[in-house]
Amino acid sequence: MLTKSLAGTLSAVDAYDSEQLMLTRRGPRGDVDVKRWLRSLPDEESLAFIMACLAFKGHYGQEMRAFDLANSCIRRPAHALAILRLGLVNPDAGSIKYWLAFAIAKLGGKKVLREVHALLESDPTTADKALYWLPRLLPESDSNAWKLLRAIHQEAKERGAIREPIMSSDAEGKVLFSPIYGSTPPADESH
Repeated sequence: MLTKSLAGTLSAVDAYDSEQLMLTRRGPRGDVDVKRWLRSLPDEESLAFIMACLAFKGHYGQEMRAFDLANSCIRRPAHALAILRLGLVNPDAGSIKYWLAFAIAKLGGKKVLREVHALLESDPTTADKALYWLPRLLPESDSNAWKLLRAIHQEAKERGAIREPIMSSDAEGKVLFSPIYGSTPPADESH
């Protein structure tokens, strides 16, 4: 909750310190006051604060908290695209899905897929990571995005950008890792 002395300084970007915010536990109202403050800022200042929160390297909950702030406060597509591009620079194989989910919600599947397609040439490893998660994130109703996903997946496969799944078994013969839907998009044209 805001203190009275802090409430008077809401016009300055440093009214909240992004690192301190990410390290502080919040009460049952969560970040309602922070979101209100971010929405009151000019879009560029709000983006700068959220980018600082997203760049903070903490644990899973902190990253999810930063995305919650971004989902609530980022209004301009160009800013959502800037956040996506930040997330596509050397992404973690697991957390890239949160960056993609945010961008799909703000920009739509086709714009996100175009960004991933652009990575095939310059950063095929990141494209592979994104293609792994995209089938789980794209809305089933977006048939154009699904067609584009299939085309990008096929091109990535032809370029050798998609790594083959590594499977192993335990002593009882149970599969420890198996390819998920992301490694082979459906051939079904119903999407």
